[in-house]
Amino acid sequence: MRLDSEQQGWLARALAALNTGDAKRFEDSLWLGFGDGWQPLKIALVRQGYLANGDGRALTLAERGEQLLIKLAREDASQKSGSIAGLSDSTLK
Repeated sequence: MRLDSEQQGWLARALAALNTGDAKRFEDSLWLGFGDGWQPLKIALVRQGYLANGDGRALTLAERGEQLLIKLAREDASQKSGSIAGLSDSTLK
């Protein structure tokens, strides 16, 4: 799986929302960006240590997730300057 620039943007929006404590907007952004594949992506993000269970069942951004958010922001900035670099699913491993 390779994330195109639009999907990278949706993932970045989702992670940023979760980073501010907005779990609803996090899930909405994943759904808008990945359609029916949003739940498997969410599960993969938890399994691979990008998201953690905070208080009770609430998800929070783990340190690894914060690093991914920074990387996505950099990718977005480089794309706006003409780069065609993509984000592969190896980033999520």
